[in-house]
Amino acid sequence: MKKRILSLFCLTGFLLATEKTKAQSSPSTLDVVSWNIEWFGYPSSGPANDDLQEANVKKVMRYLNADLYGLVEVVDTTRFRRLVDSLGNTEYGYFISPFCSNNTTGTGNGWLSGQKLGFIYRKSIFSNIRTRGLMRTSSSAYTNWASGRFPYMFTATATINSVSKDINFIVIHGKAGSTSTDFDRRKAGAQELKDTLDAQFSNTLNILIGDYNDALHTTISSGSGTQSSYQPIVADSTDADHYKSITLPLGVAGQSSMINFPNVIDNHVISNELTPFYVLNSAKVRTDVTNAVSDYVTAHNTSDHYPVFSQYSLEGLITGLPGVTPAAFGIIAGPNPFTDNLLLKAGRNLSGLRYRLLNIQGQPLKTGQINYLTAGSAYSLPVPPLSRGIYFLELQDREKRTVIKLTHL
Repeated sequence: MKKRILSLFCLTGFLLATEKTKAQSSPSTLDVVSWNIEWFGYPSSGPANDDLQEANVKKVMRYLNADLYGLVEVVDTTRFRRLVDSLGNTEYGYFISPFCSNNTTGTGNGWLSGQKLGFIYRKSIFSNIRTRGLMRTSSSAYTNWASGRFPYMFTATATINSVSKDINFIVIHGKAGSTSTDFDRRKAGAQELKDTLDAQFSNTLNILIGDYNDALHTTISSGSGTQSSYQPIVADSTDADHYKSITLPLGVAGQSSMINFPNVIDNHVISNELTPFYVLNSAKVRTDVTNAVSDYVTAHNTSDHYPVFSQYSLEGLITGLPGVTPAAFGIIAGPNPFTDNLLLKAGRNLSGLRYRLLNIQGQPLKTGQINYLTAGSAYSLPVPPLSRGIYFLELQDREKRTVIKLTHL
């Protein structure tokens, strides 16, 4: 179970948790994964061995150790619930869309055998949870989103290190196919989704994750030019409701999110309101899941898609440098709680040290640089007048960064 930093007295436990999952997730960030789990529990169309697929999905999820999974192609709901139970139902909860292609009621054989959308979320992080399907009363959306496979939204308050943000997570499973008709339906669906978000969620933190069934920098469709069918969202980069396609550079770089398929069709797109919290360059196609399931590619026993991953710092501490614990960084800040004076004690030689003191909303109150600290020395950090409450001290050198949670009395 991933632990969150509570105070300086939790450094030892935090260090162990970080070491265990250092390549997969971070205790101080919100870690988000989208994944097409290929006809989960439906062997006539997906991986042939249901039990092995379930066991491997569990291995991959434990390896990634994310806080939220947006999933598509969930078929067997009983098996899906068992998967969550095996991950730890006191740690994780889940939701499954009450609709799928050709079924909008959430009942009957059509729903039971259809590809549904779902979320698995970490209970210790998310509260005030609501779910809903978007555009469910729109006949055009019904057609364009694969005959009723509407985008599915998970709205919740995410809290990490006592910082809370309300976020809309929208998992999508775009219309499949490479014909010009498929392209046109996807593009019309993307335009209606953007219009809906602009009208109803124009000032909120939004992230669109899932299987887009198209690339963002080009298209997989023939006879439709070179623009993505999601161009209405990709190109929207100038107005007040714009979006940032954080996985688009992965496709430009020639990566693929599927086994033996050229292009990144599983994508993450965020609203401009969420951009300040995105950890730069964290978006990745997780081909390293072969560390958890060695024959993931050769045996095709789990999925034909790779998970796609992105991270967010709710404190707004954005940097491309890797985050480490204060102990691993080589710094101690004290006393904690503190009143007027705050000392930084160096456990190693530090040079070019930059710092930012931020309030609980992530707003910088004090910034500065320390040219050099020798191991064993101390530095009295200038602190502005502060109210009682929680603050964060971000420190970074040329190689890494750390964040220390502080209490001011």
